[in-house]
Formats: sequence, structure tokens, C-alpha cells
Amino acid sequence: MFTLCQKQRLYNLQRFNVTYKIFSESEIDAKNIAKSICHENTVEIPSDIVPNGFIKDEIVGQIENIKKENNYFIITISYSNNIVGSEINQLFNIIHGNTSMYQNVRVTDVKLNTNLKNIFPGPKFGIDGIRKILGHENSILCPVLKPQGLSSDELASLAYQFIVSGADMIKEDHNLTNQNYSTFRDRVEKITNAVKKANKETGKKAMYFPHISSNFNTIIDDINFAINAGVDGIMLIPSLIGYNFIYHISKNKNFNLPILSHPSFSGAHVLSIKNGIDHGIYYGSFQRIIGADMSIFPNTGGRFEFTKNQCLEISSKCKDIDGFGKPIFPAVGGGMSIKTASDMNSMFGKDAVFLLGGGLITHKDNMKNALNDIRKILDS
Repeated sequence: MFTLCQKQRLYNLQRFNVTYKIFSESEIDAKNIAKSICHENTVEIPSDIVPNGFIKDEIVGQIENIKKENNYFIITISYSNNIVGSEINQLFNIIHGNTSMYQNVRVTDVKLNTNLKNIFPGPKFGIDGIRKILGHENSILCPVLKPQGLSSDELASLAYQFIVSGADMIKEDHNLTNQNYSTFRDRVEKITNAVKKANKETGKKAMYFPHISSNFNTIIDDINFAINAGVDGIMLIPSLIGYNFIYHISKNKNFNLPILSHPSFSGAHVLSIKNGIDHGIYYGSFQRIIGADMSIFPNTGGRFEFTKNQCLEISSKCKDIDGFGKPIFPAVGGGMSIKTASDMNSMFGKDAVFLLGGGLITHKDNMKNALNDIRKILDS
């Protein structure tokens, strides 16, 4: 028979922790909000009618720690593995489901135990796997195929120019989908052939990531088409296509390509100071949990108002060796140029993917020199 101490120890082994920032001047109010979170994210009934025993002791969230900082409280709540099962959607639902609609509550950290890490193993490739494909340890330059409106032939020509000029990988702009001026299958086939030609001529192993955003009834067929065409990975948008979809694609034993995660439609999760999810957790930890091998986010100083500390937090969560599965590449977008390369190198180091968009296309007649100049700075 278990003693109470033994029973508690068993429960702890089967629980995971989520840390919240609760904005409140009063510790009593903060504790009350924390108690509400414990019930809202689990049983969703008032505390006075929760059945005693297993449900109250195991299923309901438990407050583990409360600490006052400035004008908010840091509160850690533990949840039972049992309420997650093996579903990624339910994991996110428990972390910040209904409580995402609470005012003044923000997720700042998530710690999964070994059992859950085994259920959600993370990315297949990560930093080491992608470097093995590329065959080098240098910084990674990734021009973006844009703008929308170009034909498939024009995009293929641009892809070829990027690679012979020195790109390590290329990705499609997230607005490239299945438009009539550049249909998905026509575009993927032509760009793949252009990439193969450029790699053969240069001896490189540059990678191509098409954006896939098909309808429910065609998306698997389109992924298989891209695989058969010879793409090197795929780009998906979690906030639009679904975390669960990406998770199951990454786990599928018949899918063996890296996944590049794009941040479109995700801003509402992170931008409010007092609500949502910390940048590092959303663009770092969550992307690793669903199985992405690279996570795109906008660099500081550009048209998106991410701070330097927020960008560094994302990079750290992407590369943390104690994180969820294999460390992944932070993929930094926005503002990469010869002028900014040194600062970006100082911030993110060589284990980062640097996206180049309009800034590189403006050097269309001298693209090779522009890429070489940026690479020299990054690799110095």
C-alpha cells in the first residue's frame, strides 16, 4: 500500500510544469487567478464541486511555486500526464487553452517530463541533421523566392541564380501557394529541376523548401508530389495549417525531410506584454515539440517590433540542448544585408539560418558578390 508520501512522489513523476506570469499587485489576487487556471485548464468546474480523490489530487492543476517580481507574479502550475494522453492538441490546450482568453496571464515556460518527451520526441533532423545534408559547418544563407506574381519559370530562374551565387538553401515566400500564374505542381517541378542543375554545376548540396498550404483533401497528395519531385524539405505555417498536422507529418515514418516553420498568423500569440505566450516558448519550444527543424521569426530592428532580447530568447530556446528533442535552427528573417551581417552574426552565431529577401534581390546584377560579402562577415 502506498503511503501519502509515496503517492505524492508517484504523482510528481507523472506531472509536467507550466510557468505563468500573472500581472497583479496583490498576492491574494494572483493566487486566486492561479487557482482558477488550475481548474480552467483541467476540469472546468468550480473547486467546491470537484470530486475528492483521483480527480482532485491528480487531474486538477496544482500550484507548485509563487514568486513576486516587479508588478507581476511568477507562478508554476503542474499538470498530470494523464490529462494529455498522447495528443499534441491536448497538450497545448492544457498549457494555455481557455486561459489564453484570461486577461493578465502569460505563459513564460514549459517543462515536460521524460514520459511526455518520449511521446512528443521533437524534430527528426535538427541542427546536426541539416548540417549533415549540407555538408558544412558554416553559417547558412537562405534567399527567399519572391515576389508573388512571378511565373514558375521566373521563380525557377531566380532559384538557379541564388544557388550558383552561393546560397545554402532557398525557400519560397509564404504567399506562394497555388495561384494560376504559378501553380503549385508546375512551380515545384521547375524549381526542383533548377536546383538540381545548379547543385550539379557547383558541387553544392543546396536545399529547396516549397511552401505547402493546400486544402485538406489535397495536401497529402501535394506533399507526396513534392517528395517525388525531389524537394529537400517543406515549409509549413503552424498557425494556419495546424500544430497537430505538422506533428503527425514529422512523426510519420514515411516522411523523411526537414520541416521549416513559418510564423505567419502567429503575432496575436506573442505581441501583448500581459497576455499570450513568451516569444522563446512559442517560436522555440513549441516549434520543437511539433517537430519543426527550423523556426522562422523576424529579426529585431526591422518592420516587425521584436526586441533584441526577444530574438535572443527565441534563438536560445531553439538551440537549448535540454529542450524538446534535437536543437533546431533559428531562421532569422528581415533586414539581412552587408551592413547588418556583423551584428546578426554577433547575436545568433553560426548555428542560424539567415533569410535574405528584397535586400538580396536589389543586387540582382551582382548577387554572387553580395552573397560572398555577407558570408565573409558571418564566417569571420
